[in-house]
Amino acid sequence: MVKIATCFHCGEPNPQNTPYQVTINGQPQDMCCPGCEAIAQTIVDSGLTSYYSHRSATAEKSPSLIPEELQQLEYYDIDQIQADFVEHHEKINEITLTIEGITCAACAWLIEKKLRFLPGLQFINVNTTQHRALIKWDNSQLKLSTILKEIQKIGYKAYPFQVNKQEALYTEQSKSYLRRLGLAGLATMQVMMFAIALYADFFSDMETEFINYFRWVSLILATPVLLYSAQPFYINAWRNLRNVSLGMDVPISIALLGAYCASAYATVVGRGEVYFESISMFTFLLLLGRLLELRARRKASETSSNLLRLLPAMATRLEDIQHPEKQSIIPAKTLQIGETILIKAGETIPIDGIILTGESHIEESMLTGEHIPVNKGKNAQVYAGTVNVSSPLTVRVDKLAENTLIADIIHLQDVAQLNKPRIEILADKVSRYFVATLLIISALTYIGWSVIAPEQAFWITLSVLVATCPCALSLATPTALTCATAQLNKQGILIKQHHVSRDTL
Repeated sequence: MVKIATCFHCGEPNPQNTPYQVTINGQPQDMCCPGCEAIAQTIVDSGLTSYYSHRSATAEKSPSLIPEELQQLEYYDIDQIQADFVEHHEKINEITLTIEGITCAACAWLIEKKLRFLPGLQFINVNTTQHRALIKWDNSQLKLSTILKEIQKIGYKAYPFQVNKQEALYTEQSKSYLRRLGLAGLATMQVMMFAIALYADFFSDMETEFINYFRWVSLILATPVLLYSAQPFYINAWRNLRNVSLGMDVPISIALLGAYCASAYATVVGRGEVYFESISMFTFLLLLGRLLELRARRKASETSSNLLRLLPAMATRLEDIQHPEKQSIIPAKTLQIGETILIKAGETIPIDGIILTGESHIEESMLTGEHIPVNKGKNAQVYAGTVNVSSPLTVRVDKLAENTLIADIIHLQDVAQLNKPRIEILADKVSRYFVATLLIISALTYIGWSVIAPEQAFWITLSVLVATCPCALSLATPTALTCATAQLNKQGILIKQHHVSRDTL
């Protein structure tokens, strides 16, 4: 079998007698196209050939570096455009970029090494998993367009990552849970060490002063966990009780507060058992479960957020339709109804509108999933995010940016995430009855053990509350539905409702 020669950079088959070649580590390597040749030569000239030694996968096929496309990146330096995705901190600007083409950790290393040579760059961190980069730079020394150009020159396409309101909320909640989880984890480790000293048999002859000392230190360490880390459980429990409803946070709060108060009392009076390590560990594990569930929801929202990148930042507005040469480049979000714009061949349509002059093929796969372009002419409707393939078009704007079809799609996805499907509503109802039954059983347990062994009644009741907490019942259903929605989004299927009945068919 004849071995097919492949491009050293992207791994695609090379054409016969390919003229494209780059010397890498002293060896001439064949390339499949001028794009890969330019990228590989840039990597060599930058002294970053170690990338080819450490990569675990070939790069994606590199597009040709078109000067017009590189020039369009300068539009990202306009303040009106940056307002949507750049954070300003005195002289330092901060942005999160989505980067296409990352295949392994070596790609992240290459991007970081290449950009660190830029004067004015303050910080860069490339996340291989999320294909994103957090970048901070001094705007007086470095422009955003320069950063984007340098990334594109080494074979990757970068664009600002814009989050929707739902993901912004998830991000804030995730940071809050991480802070609470970190505090609970640190406290759990420390309190557990004192618990070993208090309960292990080889410390049974410990003096009373040391026992009291360990108890007081455990009390001090467990208090921030109870007051800060476990705060979300109390808030949810109070909200449930105020609305005359029962959720799983009610027994959790009762168990945590009851165990803490009893342990604090035992510490003050100097007799009885303390369970500060159980309080800290229980809080830590519950927060970990909540954080994992929250991250699953965030994954689903990222898919809809990235739809925003389909829209171009700039648009070519015609000042006078009778004189097409009179045109100006403006931010697409500032377009008003009735204005006329020019869509060149190969450009993405920035807003919904009606074709006034021209005829062309429009690629609408982002809306319909059909990759074959649709021929459209005068008076035909075109949509934001679709691509004009063949010929220039003059289009009249008939919808504002916030009312476009793609904006409606994103809104529908947000609504779908907020609305509960029937199976989740059923799980919530079952958990409420479960909690009510649990509280009744706990009360009966306390009454029964008060007769059998009064000194054990309180602790056995707490054990019932903790061991029977319906966390899995309330967390499993929404998490499973969220993960399923995210997986469908990746396959191009958008969910408007989480359930289908005969009435909706």
